[in-house]
Amino acid sequence: MNIATMSLADLSGALLGFTLTIFVLSFIIGDNFLFRLATHIFVGTAAGYTTIVTLYNIILPHLIFPFLDGNRGEIFLAVSFLVPSVLLLMKISPRLSPLGNPAVAILVGIGAAVAIGGATFGTIFPQTVASMSVFENQTFINALVILVGTLSTLLYFQFSTRKNETQNQSASLLTRALRWSGKTFIAITFGALFAGVYIAAITALIERFMYLWQFIKILIFPA
Repeated sequence: MNIATMSLADLSGALLGFTLTIFVLSFIIGDNFLFRLATHIFVGTAAGYTTIVTLYNIILPHLIFPFLDGNRGEIFLAVSFLVPSVLLLMKISPRLSPLGNPAVAILVGIGAAVAIGGATFGTIFPQTVASMSVFENQTFINALVILVGTLSTLLYFQFSTRKNETQNQSASLLTRALRWSGKTFIAITFGALFAGVYIAAITALIERFMYLWQFIKILIFPA
């Protein structure tokens, strides 16, 4: 592909991507106006996109359209959504802010329930089942490492009242060893996560440099 065969939309998109990439990479020399402009464009675009998606996928179909052509059940459901939404908007005013507390309480309660349910059924139970079944699917050494890592990590996060020095010294050697092992597994996990994030960032950086080179090559060395 060369610049002569590119459509106006493709050329505009490539030029915009090239310009914004240069703006972001300018952070290498320090915080500057070009980098801040790129971040503001990104945040503004994301906010605008989120607003449009919310408007067309939530507000209009669930809060507006039911009052225009919906049945009684849809209207009742829309009112049950609309009332907390209006109360939540009261948080904008300091004088009317207490009226929005019930809506905030509903949001916090639903969020907590979803988080607890997700952690329980999406992480704790599957991890427990996987830890119990490792001896069927792994070699003995691998299964033992997984089991010790799981148990020691859970033991490290044991929450209890503060103990005095005498009680700490009386803790069993096995318990302290398992907690130290759990701390080690946590450190290894965080190290692996950091390495994964670092590799992903390097991969994205290489992709951006390749994009810049391909764009420059199209402009300077058309086929």
